[in-house]
Amino acid sequence: MSYCSSEEHTPISRSRKSSWLISKIDENEVDKEIQEMMDEWRRRDPEKSHVDLIQAALDYCRGQLKELLLDGEEGEEVEGKSKPINIISPEHEERDVLGNLVNCLDRQQKAARQQMYFDKIVQLGLERQALQDESGEPTHSADECRAEGHEFVMQPVRGGHNPCCEVCMHTIWRLVQWWRRCRVCGMRAHDKCAEDVKRVCAGVLSTRSKFELNINLCEERSLAEQEYQCAECSAPICFDGTSDQEARLCDYSGELFCPNCHWNDTWSIPARIIHNLDATPRPICRAVKQLLSIVDHRPLIDINESTLSLIKFHKELRRVNELRRNFLLMKCYFVSCRTARRLRILQYLQSHSHFVDNAVMYSLKELRELCEGKLLPELEQIHTVFRKHIEEECETCAGNGFFCELCDDEESQENPKDKVLYPFTENTRSCATCLAVYHKKCFERKSLNCPRCERRRRRSELPKTLTSSSSSSDEKETAAAEN
Repeated sequence: MSYCSSEEHTPISRSRKSSWLISKIDENEVDKEIQEMMDEWRRRDPEKSHVDLIQAALDYCRGQLKELLLDGEEGEEVEGKSKPINIISPEHEERDVLGNLVNCLDRQQKAARQQMYFDKIVQLGLERQALQDESGEPTHSADECRAEGHEFVMQPVRGGHNPCCEVCMHTIWRLVQWWRRCRVCGMRAHDKCAEDVKRVCAGVLSTRSKFELNINLCEERSLAEQEYQCAECSAPICFDGTSDQEARLCDYSGELFCPNCHWNDTWSIPARIIHNLDATPRPICRAVKQLLSIVDHRPLIDINESTLSLIKFHKELRRVNELRRNFLLMKCYFVSCRTARRLRILQYLQSHSHFVDNAVMYSLKELRELCEGKLLPELEQIHTVFRKHIEEECETCAGNGFFCELCDDEESQENPKDKVLYPFTENTRSCATCLAVYHKKCFERKSLNCPRCERRRRRSELPKTLTSSSSSSDEKETAAAEN
């Protein structure tokens, strides 16, 4: 038998059959259809802009793609149903093969058409985004969406990776789906899912008058105490079930959450930093992660009221408190100095602006940097710059220094460099009444007699003596005149 005769009777392979079926579909069919529709819309309404036409075409393509996907799902459900066993006779075999061929053709045509609509949606989305970027128009005409305190704002199509919707837990395909992001807490959601959010915005919680961070170590709750439900969405959770029901612990609250509400995010726990100076990131739920990220820079922790023993035994924290007290004293010099105001020297503390208001409040970020050894070197450098300006560079600030009036002559000759003192100078003490600065040893030895306070007392008494003497002389003159 020749090779030609054998090829005539050889059945068509599956790969060749598939390629033959797909080749029957016009690849430009959807492009022609959309172009004809846009031309028709332009003839009906000449005033409609090109961006509006593209938006209408996008809506049409999405509707067609949705119908094709729904038809495919219905077909799969019908095929999945159990059917009785049907013994095919040889005489009906040829007819059944033709019927299967028609069904295969329909499926291949639907799949190819779905792909064409999907490609067209991506193409139109990119074209619309380019036109909006050129014209400076907003990426979406819808107003801002508000739900549970969130301020969802429409996001652009272009960007980095595709985020995950925190409502339906599905991927947000940026090129074909509208999506929003909360301008306060950063929560991301599909445009259609934004109104279904159930989690209260972390920005709303952090702005309440009685809000404060939890600085107590929380005990872990058991599944029985939570009735085997997620602490946020009440979904069923367990330890031995599937991955969708895995129970995950939030170290901040001590509660258990489902994988949808707990993405294994980690953060430093305030209570562990305050009590143990442990800034190791630990797993927390999504709601707590958004809350801590918002208040990370806010001075909400009073370290003196929290742990007095921590300051006593922690050398670096004790030094940081000392530097902060010096900053408050140096601020008085900078406020009254024109050169310091012109140089804006307090801008060195821009990332720690509350340091010039008090000496006890800390933010979570500052305590974390203290545990990591980053905060103290930074403050030491700033303290050196401030001290150099007051003691060496500025005559106005240097002229506001003090001399230790309690020193003996011998001590002052032995230490000529210590003749000019400042409130932030080491080994010095200040009078509680007049704030004059003295050496520590001199102040402890003669603190009961402050020369500056004595001079002030004498000056305050001098006008009284003058008024009393003048009044007595006036009385004598009036008495002499009467006589």
